[in-house]
Amino acid sequence: MTKSNPTKPPRLDLRALAEDLPFNLRNVMAAMRQDLDGIRNEVDVKAGEIGILSVIWFNPGLSQNDLATCLAMKKSHVTQRINHLEARGLLSRRRDEKDRRVNSLSLTAEGHHLVARVRRLTDALNAQAFDGVDQADRATFFRVLATVHENLGD
Repeated sequence: MTKSNPTKPPRLDLRALAEDLPFNLRNVMAAMRQDLDGIRNEVDVKAGEIGILSVIWFNPGLSQNDLATCLAMKKSHVTQRINHLEARGLLSRRRDEKDRRVNSLSLTAEGHHLVARVRRLTDALNAQAFDGVDQADRATFFRVLATVHENLGD
């Protein structure tokens, strides 16, 4: 992975912004945007599709509704992406035997290969982002981030 922003930002007095969640999340995403766009282009997927495929990879048989909830996406947008990914042969959708209104989602063999490739690329990006951060601090960061997410709800 190449560094998205090789120049260091100027040292500014950020005061309250130093601990402002939206400000910091936006800056982190901006710093990663070039690498994330590169990963999407390399595996030929659209924005949002990596998350969809990855969640299904870890949760085969997941319903479309649960997927939309997990990713905080509109059901109509998830349906569009699912249709596209199914047409590409990356996932399959089947009616749940117990509730015919529910679609269960699973990856195809090609979908599994694509997600494994994406995971290798994102693992490298994560390693770059957390360079110099010890494992305990990294675990704390993600635990706190999950708590913040829970506190904010849907």
